[in-house]
Amino acid sequence: MVRRFVLISILLAGLAGCSPSGGILVSEKAEDLGGNLFVETANDGSQFLVLDGEITPQTSFTFLALVQQSDVEGLVIAQSPGGNLLASHQIGREIKKRGMNTVVLVSCISACVDIFVAGDRREMTDISELGLHSATDRDVSIEIDRRYWREMGFPQVNEQAYQVPNNQLWIVSPKRARELRLATNILTSRNNPS
Repeated sequence: MVRRFVLISILLAGLAGCSPSGGILVSEKAEDLGGNLFVETANDGSQFLVLDGEITPQTSFTFLALVQQSDVEGLVIAQSPGGNLLASHQIGREIKKRGMNTVVLVSCISACVDIFVAGDRREMTDISELGLHSATDRDVSIEIDRRYWREMGFPQVNEQAYQVPNNQLWIVSPKRARELRLATNILTSRNNPS
């Protein structure tokens, strides 16, 4: 419960002091692990694994190596425009297998949503959004995606996403994500008391 409020603090601190050499939203003190993954340390000393940027094969490699060596509770997604579909599926399957939690702070687009939906507890801040669309190579990717989204328990959402052309986005608000069961909880930021 306390961690939820710490996550909002991380978001606000990240927005206030962005790192020019690292991700867009992580603080200058965040440890860069590679593949746009960072370890962020909160004021109370607790640490969080943060995805801040594009998902690449290196993201998957770094994530899988880290969870083999450390006890990782979950993944905080600061922002991601998506990226490599297969890398996101590898990360997502490992998250699901380990019962890890996922949180979106600002934005999670395209292949990033594949990672987010794998979480046991899937939380979004009230200022965040998900963005879905069909894959770039629709004919090849649709069956890969169908299988993955069935495994995650959301085949109907995948079918809706494939109705959206690749050059457009279906923006899903936290409220709509909750209705679709993509998000299990919405975290309220201090700046938005509603």
